[in-house]
Amino acid sequence: MVGVMTSFFSWVGGLALGFVLLTASGCGDARPTATSDSGARDSGNADASQPDADAMGGETGDVADAGAAVDGEVSNSCVGVTGGGPEPWLDLQIAGSQFDAYEGRRIRIVVSNTVGGRLGVAEATIASGAFELAIPGTLDYGVYPEIALYIDDDANSACDVGEPLWGFVTGIVQESLRVDATPAAPCLSGGGPNMFQGCDSWLTPTGPCVINGQPDLHMRLSCPP
Repeated sequence: MVGVMTSFFSWVGGLALGFVLLTASGCGDARPTATSDSGARDSGNADASQPDADAMGGETGDVADAGAAVDGEVSNSCVGVTGGGPEPWLDLQIAGSQFDAYEGRRIRIVVSNTVGGRLGVAEATIASGAFELAIPGTLDYGVYPEIALYIDDDANSACDVGEPLWGFVTGIVQESLRVDATPAAPCLSGGGPNMFQGCDSWLTPTGPCVINGQPDLHMRLSCPP
């Protein structure tokens, strides 16, 4: 009988010890582990106020690189200015519209102040019938620049017979100038007190690729030089 009682108490003691160990290990905890709204386990130390690096494409450097790539794709133009002449050198901004007939083709702008003097060359691809270019410091102070535009169909950086051509000679430039151009006319604003304001007419070329003869449009003019 004594042996039976001893075995009984030993069994009860072992059962109690097992229960204590089970509780200490956490296996008997009925509380569920916290999860996020998506059902993923919440580590408990994430800061909800901080952006998720994975959701943003990894490291922040990846975002910067992507932006640089986009800039490279849309920057489908160039500007180059060479030569000297009377200072201060003034800026030209030229914007084109209604050039839908030349969609996707390359337009070149050549700004010549005097023969052999300061020369600005810029080009862009016409998109949605439009283009816009800023050519800093391309205008000599106090001169009559010639501004010529042509469609460079063969992409040889020179004007060739048969390529569409527009151009005119401005008034005396004393301030930065803006030209809003369409195939029908150039419209001027700024340029100083001696500059005509409003829309004028394109000059009739005096020969193939010749407006007033200040730049040699037949010559290959690289952009940038």
